[in-house]
Amino acid sequence: MTAFLVRISTLMLAVTAVANCMPVTAAEFQPVPADKATFDDDAGRDRSVIYRFDPVTEQVCPVTAAEIKPAHVYGRYDRSLGRWVWSKADAAGNLRYAMGPGSTQPARLFDLRGTDAERQRALERRAPELARLLTIQGAQPMLRLDDQGRWDLGPTPCVSSVFDLATGERWEWHADAPSRVVHSGGNRWAFADGWYQPGW
Repeated sequence: MTAFLVRISTLMLAVTAVANCMPVTAAEFQPVPADKATFDDDAGRDRSVIYRFDPVTEQVCPVTAAEIKPAHVYGRYDRSLGRWVWSKADAAGNLRYAMGPGSTQPARLFDLRGTDAERQRALERRAPELARLLTIQGAQPMLRLDDQGRWDLGPTPCVSSVFDLATGERWEWHADAPSRVVHSGGNRWAFADGWYQPGW
């Protein structure tokens, strides 16, 4: 029963997503299959390309620089870390942060495609009862990054947060403005055993 509820909960993401992942050009780029969407290795991805995550199909899809939207979440290759990471776009289209485990972001910030009506219809096809509850309760799905680099349904309600692998800093967004999370010894953190701990 618990596994069934977890699977149904995952379908919540369809309220803010479109069923199809559109490639950047017809033949040049293809979406990366779900089992390769962990971003923990190259998985055949071009390191010069930026990707978005589609929560419904669980695929990563290439985007052009012109398509990048401020505050939205995209995947990129971080040369300084030597790995693929998820980042937030700033107003100029630059990607900031290297999101680590425990980072949480609203599903609506994953550069989702289609209209609200299309997203609602997608949800109603997959989980009609859940669609009804979401309409009544107005839930805003949040995604949480696990230690394998996968986005999964996170706690709701919850603030947007980032654990930056490059700096060890944590950030939370309140009223769309980032605030640094500090502890008594400073602003560096480590992630171990599923928890944040004061770090280097």
